[in-house]
Amino acid sequence: MAAIVRLSFASGVGPTLADSISGAKYNLEESLAGGTTPVAVPTATGTNFSWHKVFRYEVTTIDAATSIGNFRHRISAAPATGLKLWFRDDGATYTRATAVAATSSGTNDSAPAGFTAAPTTDTVYDAASYSAGTTGGKGDYLSYALGVSALYVGGAGSATALPNLISTFDEV
Repeated sequence: MAAIVRLSFASGVGPTLADSISGAKYNLEESLAGGTTPVAVPTATGTNFSWHKVFRYEVTTIDAATSIGNFRHRISAAPATGLKLWFRDDGATYTRATAVAATSSGTNDSAPAGFTAAPTTDTVYDAASYSAGTTGGKGDYLSYALGVSALYVGGAGSATALPNLISTFDEV
């Protein structure tokens, strides 16, 4: 039997790993899908950032004979003009979101410090192998943040469509 593994949302001091990442909203708070404070479109040239959202693989049902690893991620398509998704491999250290990923920038489509543009092709962020013989978080934490620049001309609110986060791994 293969291990049961999911990509979980990490939050809080612990962190707590949540069992669903569906409906993620990039806003100005730590929660995954809650919150009502959107990232504002700058009124002049510049970029505003969301709080980063932290993800990690989690084994929920063990298989002592297997290992998981070679963690990869990508987004399904490029976001709309003026929106950028940024990622950061946090390694084994959890970095709780307690503020925006970076202070507002005076440049359109700028990256928050330490973040890289989210790829649209599979990109390895953790090539190590981890035992699936115990439950719990495995591998590096992966943070994502949204940047909204003055170039964005779409509508406001939670109806703004973003590409899907696609994450894969190998089990051997």
